[in-house]
Amino acid sequence: MTELLANAWKGWQQFTEAGKLAALFLASLLFLWLGGKYKTRKSFFVYTALMTVCCIFPVTAALLMLYQTKFYDYVWIWSTVPMTAVTAWAGTELLDGQWQGFRIAGLKRGLPVTALLLAMILLCGGVGNDGYDRSPEGDLGARAREVLQAVTSQQQEGACLWAPGEILEYAREADPSVRLLYGRNMWDIALNAYTYDTYPQELRDLYLWMENVDETGEAVVTDDQGEKEILRGEDCVRIAAKAGVTDILLPDRIESEKAEEYAAILGGKSVQVDGYYLLSR
Repeated sequence: MTELLANAWKGWQQFTEAGKLAALFLASLLFLWLGGKYKTRKSFFVYTALMTVCCIFPVTAALLMLYQTKFYDYVWIWSTVPMTAVTAWAGTELLDGQWQGFRIAGLKRGLPVTALLLAMILLCGGVGNDGYDRSPEGDLGARAREVLQAVTSQQQEGACLWAPGEILEYAREADPSVRLLYGRNMWDIALNAYTYDTYPQELRDLYLWMENVDETGEAVVTDDQGEKEILRGEDCVRIAAKAGVTDILLPDRIESEKAEEYAAILGGKSVQVDGYYLLSR
């Protein structure tokens, strides 16, 4: 429960950091309430206000996240709140009062209010700032793209790549034609189309080994029952080769002797590529 509460609070912070549309929505609720406009659609307003409180308050937000299962992220609980409809409702009520029935006589007073409202919507949406650092130093994918370029330049047609998640995350962006053993939906399950759309246990073990392998070529992981399990590199490479992998990118924390051993199992050679070992058939 503590983890759910922490995720709920962190989710709210992430939900509001890139833009301020949530603040505009809350201001819309306040405007409708203080102005008495909510009375025309009282049930709709009460439902929206109640669900908004539930989504913001960590305890109720955690319960909603528990209800929707861990398959979905925090942001999905906001699908229960009609944010767009209520914000549009409040904007319509505001403009209706300023334009005096939308007659020409109300142009002098209504036009500035309309312009101010549009400016608020644009600014709250974070236009020009998507919350990511686009500078070369802040682009975490720059090195991954460089590594992928070096890897794909050595790949043959029909090759299949197995690599750490930090590389696979940018693989399609760097080269849409590259074939992967698994994609981002291995660790970001929200990308799966359905809850049952998951990878077999063998491939999940390969992912866990790749992300947790130490210098000796072994990885200590926790299975679904919470018990410790040791995954050996030799076994994982054999499984990957059987699955059709032709190229393996290993982190260079693995001993070079182990990399050579895995290359022999794959039936190829090992070369160093910018902080990684590239094993190719």
